[in-house]
Amino acid sequence: MKLKSFFKRLILTEEKIVQVFSPINGEILVYEDLFGKYSMRIGGVSQSGGLVVDIWKKAIEEIRNLKLEIRNCLILGLGCGNSAGLVSQKWPSAKITGVEIDPVVIEVGEKYFGLRSIKNLTIVIGDALIPTSYKLIPTNFDLVLIDLYLGQNFPKQAESEKFISDLKDILNKEGIVVFNRFNWGQYRNQARDFEQKLKHHFAKVWSKKTVSNLLLFC
Repeated sequence: MKLKSFFKRLILTEEKIVQVFSPINGEILVYEDLFGKYSMRIGGVSQSGGLVVDIWKKAIEEIRNLKLEIRNCLILGLGCGNSAGLVSQKWPSAKITGVEIDPVVIEVGEKYFGLRSIKNLTIVIGDALIPTSYKLIPTNFDLVLIDLYLGQNFPKQAESEKFISDLKDILNKEGIVVFNRFNWGQYRNQARDFEQKLKHHFAKVWSKKTVSNLLLFC
């Protein structure tokens, strides 16, 4: 690391090292902190690394406490693979399917986040909002993780009756779905309203707060 870069990260805690453009997500920025750890931001919001890792760690620990056997996991909104990496660590034999619509995000994940090194991960480049539009193997999952933000926008389609119905169709009887939602400012009421909506579709719904987000378990 160059001395100038070192002092810049020491003062600012991080340095922007990559700026790329995606037709889907727009500007994508990658930052590196003083310890060599990366984070990716889209629309001014962290999408991988940093706080995102902490959010999914909390989700995974909650699932571990349920004593579920996770053999097959589906991730809708793979991003750079933070959640996939954590699933692989906790359940090494689990087969993971990660769906990501943006090939540029996949490239960033491969270069800076070790995406391709995650064990038993199959990457599908496709629209995660239509989980029945591509061939999923297996067709039933023990765990589905959903992180579908495009920048700061959570797609309305991911709140639709059709999307929720499709999720239930690919979920094992004892399986669990986890939604990651923003829980600050204008997004707080949106997250709580969505939690109430989920209660009309799943027998049990509960939530866990993180520093900035709300995790919804179904």
